[in-house]
Amino acid sequence: MLEGLSAAIANRKALHGNLNLPRGAFPDWNELVPYFDRSFLNGNKRARDPHKIFANVDTDDFPIVRNIKVELGKVLNTMDISCHCYAGFSPNALASPPHKDGMEVFFVMIQGSMPWKIFEDGCDYNDKTQSMTTKSTFSKRLIPGDFVYIPTGVYHCAVPDSSRVGFSFGWS
Repeated sequence: MLEGLSAAIANRKALHGNLNLPRGAFPDWNELVPYFDRSFLNGNKRARDPHKIFANVDTDDFPIVRNIKVELGKVLNTMDISCHCYAGFSPNALASPPHKDGMEVFFVMIQGSMPWKIFEDGCDYNDKTQSMTTKSTFSKRLIPGDFVYIPTGVYHCAVPDSSRVGFSFGWS
């Protein structure tokens, strides 16, 4: 399921792969939309904007979250792994510009599709002008089941252009 992840972590290299799970392993829109509604009704103000939804995901919220955490735990020798959901229901919805995280990131596309870019050689993105000259070292449209591993401190960005849902797992 996570072939190559141990080596990528050891070498601090980004990795792309596919979980090779049946389509039924992923929550569908009929499960996800009510989840976002409940998250908002329970006080999550970041689940209000349909263009950019963020929600914490508990291990038992979806079977796939438990399964991925178990598999990551085998590789990492820890179960101290967070999970967040990022979603949006429109094309051209703004996501985060190129940025780096203070933790390891394992992002899984759940529904829809979305272009991703990784900049392993650094990035010169300018927040003020919203421009850069850096070329990505990885550029691919993720589809359900695809994952990317991004080491701590490596610049990356998602470029949403359609409705989509992804789960982001993180650890220090």
